[in-house]
Amino acid sequence: MTKRVKGVEAHGIGESLKGQVPIYLGALRLALLGAGSLVLILSSVLFLRERADLDRGTVESTGISGTGWVACWLVALLLVVVYAGLLVLRKARSEGTTFPVAGFKKILSTCGLPMVIGGIVGALLVIKVTPAIGAALWAASFGLAVLAARGQAPRSIVILGWVMLSAGLTALAYSWSDGAHPLPLFGVPEHLESPMLEADLIMGACFGLIPILFGFFSMRAYVRPRRTEETD
Repeated sequence: MTKRVKGVEAHGIGESLKGQVPIYLGALRLALLGAGSLVLILSSVLFLRERADLDRGTVESTGISGTGWVACWLVALLLVVVYAGLLVLRKARSEGTTFPVAGFKKILSTCGLPMVIGGIVGALLVIKVTPAIGAALWAASFGLAVLAARGQAPRSIVILGWVMLSAGLTALAYSWSDGAHPLPLFGVPEHLESPMLEADLIMGACFGLIPILFGFFSMRAYVRPRRTEETD
């Protein structure tokens, strides 16, 4: 058994995707790093804007609304999808392989339902209830979606799914807790001045910091066996 095949099996990639290892894993890591960086930038901008409005006392007049906040993140999602698609196409062309359409369609069909449901319900919570709870539900739903596709995705992605799900549920418990809903053993944690500030922190941590850290960690684990293979 070659080292390339061993590396594929270690990541848990199905037979239909074994020929696209550099595309499937390399593009994934670049997408995580790029998407995470975009989310960190956007969440920081929104956080600083909300903080400035709070300091000036102009949240009611100039503060971003729940609908506007959701629209900002929908645009960011579109940019991430386009960026990831271009990465895969570019790598496919540079390495002379075909775009793994069947494999990606299977993954999307598996994880699409929890992502769509979580996205719609989260957006409604942001607009109708509080942005922090909606953002936390988005993170938890994304974790569930990743775990739902674990049969077709690399095994290393399962770690990301569990981390995102745990972070989302933790953020959901934190956002939900108040005087009427204290947390078991912890009571009511100290909250920020605005649920919008909490939502920006949740988005930055869950969809920005976690993917960046995971991208660096998983890329390091992937590049090492590839370099060993190239020297043989």
